[in-house]
Amino acid sequence: MKRIAILLFIAGLIPASSSAQFLRGWGIKGGVVAARQAFYYTPGFAQPGIPRETRWGAYAGLFVEFLNVPVASVALELAYVQKGRKVTVEEVARSAAEPAYLSPGPAGLTPRLEYITLALVVKARAANRGIVPYLAVGPRFDFVLSREKVELYRNFRRSDIGIVLGGGLEFIPRRRPAFSLEARWSPSFSATFSNDVLIVKNQTIDLLCAVYL
Repeated sequence: MKRIAILLFIAGLIPASSSAQFLRGWGIKGGVVAARQAFYYTPGFAQPGIPRETRWGAYAGLFVEFLNVPVASVALELAYVQKGRKVTVEEVARSAAEPAYLSPGPAGLTPRLEYITLALVVKARAANRGIVPYLAVGPRFDFVLSREKVELYRNFRRSDIGIVLGGGLEFIPRRRPAFSLEARWSPSFSATFSNDVLIVKNQTIDLLCAVYL
């Protein structure tokens, strides 16, 4: 009976241990986003030479980390992200002169797209205790939440696919992390806008802080 009791006790511990290893933690993540849009023109079409403007926006979301092994894990992130750009005088003049050009709206406007972003990121860490550097990579999927009613974004697609490439530092005082600081580059694979002469793709640089709860 004693052996049976010990076996039952061990069997009861296994699911709890597996669950603890499977789920590393969850929390909130926020920061700032430097968003730009890359313009690709059809060969033979004269590029307007418009300066690339950066628009600063916000990143706010939740994450959960799972499939935890000593130096790697997978994070699922759901976030609200702002992307957009400033409109220059050069763009306004160019759009008036060339009917095929993407009309941006009034000069000085800072229109933006608001996205719900879903990302699945693999994290590889250098250690499992202390101040730990890590790398992060994975796909992301963006869905337009809202967009300002200006000509620049009127015909933009309602979804976007890209990749997250980044790294940072985790602060792990004991067995589980407390918080992390992260920088990432997130270019798009798909075009957010396209016509006969122009393809537009999003890209962002994100500076983020994650807090484990």
